[in-house]
Amino acid sequence: MDHSNKIDQELSSSSDVSVGKIPKFTAIALSYGMLVSSIGNNFLITILPPLGRELGFIEWQIGVILAVGGLFLLLTGPIWGKVSEAKGRKNVMLFGAVGYVITSGIFAVLIDLRIASVISIFTCFILLVVIRSIYTITSGAIYPASIAMAADLTSKKNRSGGLALITASWGFGSVIGPAIAAIFTIISPTAPFYAVTIMGILAVYLYYAIPEPKKYKKSKNSGFRKVLTKEILTIQTGFTILILGNVSMIVILGFYFQDKFQLNTIETARYVGIALSVSAISQICIQVFVLPKLKWSPRKLINCGLPLAIAATLIVMSTDSYVTIILAMVIFGMGGAVGWPAYMTASSFAAGKDNQGNVAGLTSAFQAFSFMTGPLLGTVAYQYNTFLPFYLCIFCNTPYFITNGFLSSINS
Repeated sequence: MDHSNKIDQELSSSSDVSVGKIPKFTAIALSYGMLVSSIGNNFLITILPPLGRELGFIEWQIGVILAVGGLFLLLTGPIWGKVSEAKGRKNVMLFGAVGYVITSGIFAVLIDLRIASVISIFTCFILLVVIRSIYTITSGAIYPASIAMAADLTSKKNRSGGLALITASWGFGSVIGPAIAAIFTIISPTAPFYAVTIMGILAVYLYYAIPEPKKYKKSKNSGFRKVLTKEILTIQTGFTILILGNVSMIVILGFYFQDKFQLNTIETARYVGIALSVSAISQICIQVFVLPKLKWSPRKLINCGLPLAIAATLIVMSTDSYVTIILAMVIFGMGGAVGWPAYMTASSFAAGKDNQGNVAGLTSAFQAFSFMTGPLLGTVAYQYNTFLPFYLCIFCNTPYFITNGFLSSINS
């Protein structure tokens, strides 16, 4: 039909060129876009606290800049899912990528202006909050539209593998995002911002080049209210509890390692970085190389993955060996790799083919809530009792607690 269709036809003509039956070029575009989006979210957490102090901000101002992103992600996730149903996944992802590029570049320029004392501390703070808000509102379109496109392009049998590809890309971004911040700050404090801006330009091209499948046309059966069913809300609640527990535990690992092994700040950063990296790498390997071949039902994936996460958490909190903790984090990553896509697959099954964008937007909103509240809950729990965040993680990963009450889609 056009250039983009030719690209996909050519790249998907050979064997083994798709993951979860997604055409190869489309799979590359979806994966790269999710990778860049994840990098944009994760590198800022690494670089902004120390950079913010250099700009003259106090701690609460840095916190506001970071938190405003989660707030708008929570509010706009369902909206973008609905818009993708009406306007098409490709158009929504393209809009999100363009917004990502523009706002990331402006963010970098504002910081450079503050470093050069061209603008005041207060002016810089207000403008960064505004740009961060716009960044989240626009780039937040990428996640739900990508999940919806992956779901639309896969059959029920292959959906877990297709969605695993997307979540693996997001997980990989959480690994290299902090690395980009550490490497590029050697050049200048704002070099990481310009780096992710350039990466975003490639995402714009890839989204522009992929075809818009015909099945994304608006349907009379499509509507956000149609995904607010007992079944889907039950699944989403379980998913939210799972993420909340995991984030609550992960966020306090720095405190836990520092107190347990009597480390300084640099040593603590290295210990946490290694632990989270091996966990993320483990998760990516399972999602890319194992899940697409298993073709298990969501319930089977959940009942396999969550016990692994529980076992790993018990090991981390009970051992005095850092090497053993690293091995436990590998297991923890394996559990997350299997469990997380299962919840998205179950919601996808329950929503039906006409509401994949709506249910993806709902998933994005529920995830945003977990990532907003998880760090606060974990740090408060750790102040009260060192092991309380670990117990919370175990409770939230208990398969019976989360899967009890799931309806037909979880068994599909």
